[in-house]
Amino acid sequence: MPIQDQLAFALDRNDQEPNKLVAKQITNAGGIKEVKELISFIKSKPKQRAQSDAVLALAYVGELAPTLLSDEAPFLISQLNSSVNRVIFGSMIALAHIAHLTKGMLFDSLPQIIDAMDSGTVVTRDYGFRIMVTLYTDGKYKEDMFLLIQEQLMKAPSNQLGQYAERLMEVLNKDHLKPLIDTLEDRRNDVSNEHHIKRLNKNLKKLYKQL
Repeated sequence: MPIQDQLAFALDRNDQEPNKLVAKQITNAGGIKEVKELISFIKSKPKQRAQSDAVLALAYVGELAPTLLSDEAPFLISQLNSSVNRVIFGSMIALAHIAHLTKGMLFDSLPQIIDAMDSGTVVTRDYGFRIMVTLYTDGKYKEDMFLLIQEQLMKAPSNQLGQYAERLMEVLNKDHLKPLIDTLEDRRNDVSNEHHIKRLNKNLKKLYKQL
């Protein structure tokens, strides 16, 4: 049976379990051939739901076995220009899972990634930020990435600010400790939800202790 016929859309399912099952089957078999079949299927421009299910299956493959997907980074980057939101965020999720294997290519593709983050869904932004933090962990890109990450922190919705700060704090270079504190302090007045205020204060307290 063709791999696309096992996806959720083909089974008239609205959940992700069929797509996850396809991904498990592919990874268990070391299925580079099946990955390429899914990509060929997406390139054939099927209906939107079929495209998005195929991309999300690839994202699950990336989560389970990133090496199976790393050679397909150029294709996934190209899908950030899709007109289908689920294709965009599925591609960003997949790229986040393989970012540690494709740092150079993703660094060169930051304009496309940031454009997709700025105009996309919450999921697109979240996984784009994960990509940026992964690139930050590489010494070659650390300084450039910190400046770009600061920009994202300054314009991030207040309900996402805490989780973004925490993700960066896990890998933060001490040279960037004070600039991060300053950025979060600048955002303080933008945060009005009590839960998010507590989260921001908790993060700042941790950071100040490291000064």
